[in-house]
Amino acid sequence: MMTALSKRATAATRRYFWRIAAAMALYLGSLYACEILIEDNGLAGPAACALAALPGLAFAAVPWIFTRLIVEETDEFFRMLYVRQLLVASGLTLTAAAVWGFLETYLPVPHIAAFWWPTLWCFGLGVGAVYNKVTMGVAGECR
Repeated sequence: MMTALSKRATAATRRYFWRIAAAMALYLGSLYACEILIEDNGLAGPAACALAALPGLAFAAVPWIFTRLIVEETDEFFRMLYVRQLLVASGLTLTAAAVWGFLETYLPVPHIAAFWWPTLWCFGLGVGAVYNKVTMGVAGECR
């Protein structure tokens, strides 16, 4: 049985969603394991270090997955929309990280844990989609 998404999605879009689902499953599973094994049960040493790195490594797949969507998309217009989203997300995140870094250096502002910057990048992809919708009339909807 085909879902509504699979009826209209391109092969590149379907692969994108499967890859994102796998990366997020690994991310959430490893984050849960960190909470249970390190936070609750006191796992320490090299095993804790390796386990604590897993959520970040799982998230590292996300930019690669988005780049694969751009490479595999056959419609040049949609490729351009995805590149614009990527640029908006990257610009927003790099600017926010740099500004906040200088604020932390020179003012008594609260520290922001580094794992929030990739989260902001994902939010930036949404901002990029809105930018596409406003300027191009289409956000790059899944088709």
